[in-house]
Amino acid sequence: MTEAAARAGAPHADARSGGPSVGGPAWWAARPWAPAALAALLVLIIAIASVTPDPIGVFWDDGVYLLSAQALAAGDGYRYTYLPGAPPAIHYPPVFPLLLAAVLKVTPEFPSNVAVLKLLNPVFLALGVFGAVQLARRRLGAPAGPAAVAVAICALIAPVLVLSNVLLSETLFFALLVGALWIVDTLVDRGGVRAAVYAGLAIALLALVRTVGGLLLPAAVVALWMRDRRREAALIAAVSLVALAPWQLWVFYEARGFPDELRGSYGPYLEWVVAGYRQDLSLAWDVVARNARDLWQAFGVTFATRAPRPVQWGAAAFVLAGLAAGVIALLRRGSALGGFLVLYGVVVLLWPYNPERFVWGVWPLAAVVLIEAARWSGATLSDRWPHGQRLMTALLLVLMAGHAAYAARGLANGWAGAPQRTMTQRLWPLVEWTARNTATRDVVASDGHVMIALYTGRTAIPVSALTPAEHVRDKPLPQFARELGALAARYRPGVLVLSRGTRELDALPLWMAAPGAPAVTALAPVPGGGAAFALRERR
Repeated sequence: MTEAAARAGAPHADARSGGPSVGGPAWWAARPWAPAALAALLVLIIAIASVTPDPIGVFWDDGVYLLSAQALAAGDGYRYTYLPGAPPAIHYPPVFPLLLAAVLKVTPEFPSNVAVLKLLNPVFLALGVFGAVQLARRRLGAPAGPAAVAVAICALIAPVLVLSNVLLSETLFFALLVGALWIVDTLVDRGGVRAAVYAGLAIALLALVRTVGGLLLPAAVVALWMRDRRREAALIAAVSLVALAPWQLWVFYEARGFPDELRGSYGPYLEWVVAGYRQDLSLAWDVVARNARDLWQAFGVTFATRAPRPVQWGAAAFVLAGLAAGVIALLRRGSALGGFLVLYGVVVLLWPYNPERFVWGVWPLAAVVLIEAARWSGATLSDRWPHGQRLMTALLLVLMAGHAAYAARGLANGWAGAPQRTMTQRLWPLVEWTARNTATRDVVASDGHVMIALYTGRTAIPVSALTPAEHVRDKPLPQFARELGALAARYRPGVLVLSRGTRELDALPLWMAAPGAPAVTALAPVPGGGAAFALRERR
């Protein structure tokens, strides 16, 4: 090979095969998708290795998803068949339960199929990682290798692996979000009626996994409008809304007769939030302040895990500044990802629930945003200072090194399985006690009612109702007593099983003293410090 050919990028001939040497620069150049594939493979292997043998239902949501899927697979419709009266399942959109139901058709034997079910989310996480690297490379022009490393680091921190470790919908949402962003941004660049239809359907599918995915619709419409693609903007909106209409109309219809006692835990999302803010508008400020503080602390810990507090604050400030700069750069590019992240951030701050779950569910995309921030900020600084790009690249490397250290510590110490182990230790004794001491016809009230229903087949009900205010304020014991009383009065459970240290257990004396409360008799103790009671109507 001549020197001129080498400079021109001609492949280096291998003496044995006559082709590019495996692993050489030319080999990688011919396979620009390879870094994304390697990152996805690494994440898949580690995510599978981090899966724990803990039962499904430790986080409540995961058990609800599977119970709903079992009802679908059995032909009972999209209903909560484990609750008295089998009310309609209007809380979660149906795509993830439908997917689980399809898997149950292939492997119906529960709980022996738990291992198979738990493989789904690592696969979705790996697919999302592959798509995110490709999105950064092909849509934003980021170098494939650095993008692959950054996205993989963000995907391997413990909070992200926790979500892929259990049967939650976040990883499916992340994978579909990356795909939908690719379709939408391609539409923004090229236009076209058929592409607009595909994009509208992709957004609808995303929203039917997690409702918050619908935020991509206004982001896409604005991005198209700014490119003067108004026909496509109208079409994508129409297709998405028509595709979502059957689900929304069904929820609206079924919500009218939904039991009030179950609305807090099983009713429609938006109704729950609006009712909370309507009751106390000042709650919004408390929620925003709490969520902002929680995220600030989380960013400090995950980027400077063993550093002193002031260093963690500085790391959190750099991360937030980088994310803001990246979003601005994406908006300037006309990417729908920028608009989506703005709207998503507003929802995260205002939603009266743990904000970290929203953030970690899409966190690998943060690597894409930070890379774009370094590129844009560096280019802007370079106009005034020749070393601006090097400075921003160095800052990004420092941040990612801290994040990689946190990911490594988490993997070494098994942090991805810690929350599941804690919840299993608390709730599994309730399941074992219920299986031994109750009859199949009994209605059981418990703070572990989802896991009890899943593993014992008992009809089960919660013992309290989730309220928006309790995200920032301690719920008073009299309110716990009233909620337990309302649930017991409607569903007449025969057995009450509570884990140790629950507020419902503390509120039990108040409920027992209330007018109309049943006679409460202590039963055999629950291992691990819980308590069980027989409930009988007073004569």
